[in-house]
Amino acid sequence: MDTAHLARKSPPPRTGALATAASAVAGLALTGVGASGIAFDIVGGIMAAIAAVTGESGVVDLGFDWPMAVARVAALAAGTTLLVTAVRRHRRARGACARCGRSEGPDEARPEGRDDAGHTSPAGGGRGTWQARGSRQRLSVRAGYLTVLLAAGYGALKVQWGLGGTVGLADPRAFGDVHLWTPGLGDTGVLALIGMALGLGFARTWRPPLRMPRWMPLAAAFVGSVMLIPVGVLGTGLRVAVALGLAKAPLEGLSPWVFDVIYPWFLAWGLAMGTAAVGYHYRTRGVCRACGRGRPAFVRHAGAEGSPAREGAETTTL
Repeated sequence: MDTAHLARKSPPPRTGALATAASAVAGLALTGVGASGIAFDIVGGIMAAIAAVTGESGVVDLGFDWPMAVARVAALAAGTTLLVTAVRRHRRARGACARCGRSEGPDEARPEGRDDAGHTSPAGGGRGTWQARGSRQRLSVRAGYLTVLLAAGYGALKVQWGLGGTVGLADPRAFGDVHLWTPGLGDTGVLALIGMALGLGFARTWRPPLRMPRWMPLAAAFVGSVMLIPVGVLGTGLRVAVALGLAKAPLEGLSPWVFDVIYPWFLAWGLAMGTAAVGYHYRTRGVCRACGRGRPAFVRHAGAEGSPAREGAETTTL
């Protein structure tokens, strides 16, 4: 009788699948609306703050609209919540843990803290390290290094403009009298440095002495990807429209190749950062607090003759 009662209360599989699909579609729509201009809101806000302190105008006037910025952040938050809800519904439907997505399988049967060959996960360079396994993890590690290269290239371009360089300028006086602290130059160079640090940390799974909760680099990577991918997509579409004569280049004085390169560069950078962050998340998520599955994210190596390494905390660090 109890089983029949529970069965009557459970939603039909088709209804559950439709609800999951609806949440996913609504989440994607809201996320797209929120992300479409949030990069300009963030950079515009930074430039406005720097301009207020230094008294200099930026190389580009992005403006800053508080109501629209708040609306985009709200749409992004609502869309992300719906997407997370859809993912958890899907996990429950296939019998996995709604929090971590794990299900019973061969991987869960391995001893905690040991790799495919049964060896304790090594610590490299004095820091806890988890060796990436499988093609997807190798891809995420390579994406981390690619993030470093892409961020370094963009940062170098903006910094050399701030130092008076003319690489990428069709008109050497296009930006007028600028400095490294001019809004839109040095500040974006700092953002590029942050992107380099994130990419290298995701690739190497560093654990420096100064501890950092793992949600912090993951949240930074989420914001970075949300900034870069929409701009890359929209900018690449704009370049196609310019090539077809349907639009005009947004900034005069810059070499055409800058626009042809920088927007696909943003897209690749955002995708690489997102891929590296996802791999880092899976390597360092540790034991799930909801279902108890998984292994400690870091295992200390005690040496060849010592006892097995001490299991690290499930809150990992970058």
